[in-house]
Amino acid sequence: MKRIVLKTYGKFIAFLLGIVGFAAGCDEPMDEYGVPSADFRASGAVISSETKDPVPNIRIVGKEKFSNISDTSFTDAQGKYQLDMKRITGFPIQLFAEDIDGEKNGTYSPDSLTVEWSDVTQIVPRDGWYAGTFEKKDANFALKYPKPEAMYGTFSAEYRKMNEENN
Repeated sequence: MKRIVLKTYGKFIAFLLGIVGFAAGCDEPMDEYGVPSADFRASGAVISSETKDPVPNIRIVGKEKFSNISDTSFTDAQGKYQLDMKRITGFPIQLFAEDIDGEKNGTYSPDSLTVEWSDVTQIVPRDGWYAGTFEKKDANFALKYPKPEAMYGTFSAEYRKMNEENN
């Protein structure tokens, strides 16, 4: 009799803990106790370094340097973007600009920018473990056309001319 009661009790406890664990789960990752978090917003424009024209459809990726937190945004028709990252744990944040549409708006080499604590402005104040919202407004990129690579069969004079045209 004692064995049956203990088995039933153990099954009931396992079922109850399973329900509590399932109910306590959520879609968003929760910060561990004692880890302050903040939000980060970067905005700026992407232009061609040669023509100074805005470059649309450039992917902007923000990555927190010491964690797996990242987010992505794209430039609009005027080359402007706004990137919002939630629950970062600190700086530096790496911003990467990458041309992903091939020849559609020209081919550009990727570029990156590092955002430090000294580069941001706090726009929402601290509230307990939430450190607030920080913003970097002038996170601009001037993308360059990639330098041509020498190919087998290209004369040196042609290669020099291609380099001069792209510099």
